[in-house]
Amino acid sequence: MKNVAITGISGYLGTLFLRRMDRDAEVESIIGIDVMPPRVDSPKLKFYSRDVRSSFADVFAEHKIDTALHLAFQVTPIHDDTGSHSINLEGSSNFLKACEQVGIRQLFYMSSYTAYGAHADNPDLLTEDTPLRPNPSMVYPVDKAKVDNMFQEYMKDHPDSSVVIVRTAAVVGPNIVAGGLTTLFMPVMMRASGHDPLWQFIHEDDLVDIVMTLLKKNESGVFNAAADDGMRYTEIIKAMGRPSIALPEGLMAWGTRLSWKLHLQSRSSGGVEILAYDAVMDNDKVKKATGHSFKYSGREAFMSFLDHLKEVS
Repeated sequence: MKNVAITGISGYLGTLFLRRMDRDAEVESIIGIDVMPPRVDSPKLKFYSRDVRSSFADVFAEHKIDTALHLAFQVTPIHDDTGSHSINLEGSSNFLKACEQVGIRQLFYMSSYTAYGAHADNPDLLTEDTPLRPNPSMVYPVDKAKVDNMFQEYMKDHPDSSVVIVRTAAVVGPNIVAGGLTTLFMPVMMRASGHDPLWQFIHEDDLVDIVMTLLKKNESGVFNAAADDGMRYTEIIKAMGRPSIALPEGLMAWGTRLSWKLHLQSRSSGGVEILAYDAVMDNDKVKKATGHSFKYSGREAFMSFLDHLKEVS
């Protein structure tokens, strides 16, 4: 891991990896690709202002990239499904084509626990071999699963390359932006009647440590990344100090779709399943592969996020 390229380098995760690689003596150069300028600078960084859907194989070749991280993704819901799909799917396909053309030997993709889907018949623990069944009511998990499968196919077709896919729990910490946790910012939090799902979290420092270790060890494969414990949704509500209202799942789904269609809210067109059903990942594989000992429990990670909110409010 000498010459590294990062798509989406100006986002939350891209900024975390830029900071870490800036301090890593093994990394000599960092190429950043994004439509927005980076939030932080580094003497190792050369930034290219490019849409992830445009060609950048020339950039990889010019800088002799050996390790490429794909972090560019439309996380926050927008009222343009076609645009989201284009960024997520076309951008990812373009990334893989560039890696293939240049012969990149080490690839990384940040997937998500949401790719498994929240379902009533989920097993107690989702292993890396559990089929991906994203809930179709949200663009983000559907696209995450599709790109996850794209990288798995690339892994099969390019056995000489090391391809790492990390399916991460909700990432939290003092540097977080709202992102996929927008449901927690509602003045009145909704609950699904009769349900209290377990949510997993991972602190941003633990996630970056895990990914860096996987890359340095030249691992290849799919890995779940989540702290050992979790929090019930009612515990999260209590920690947030917000009022809540319980509604039948079907009514909540209908109301969410309608308010989204009428542009009465900007958080999501669906996804109420995560308020009803567990989607809990088994993290044994990543702990064995990396030897990682979590610095933060899931609860501690979430509380660090809340502490950050209090500081900036």
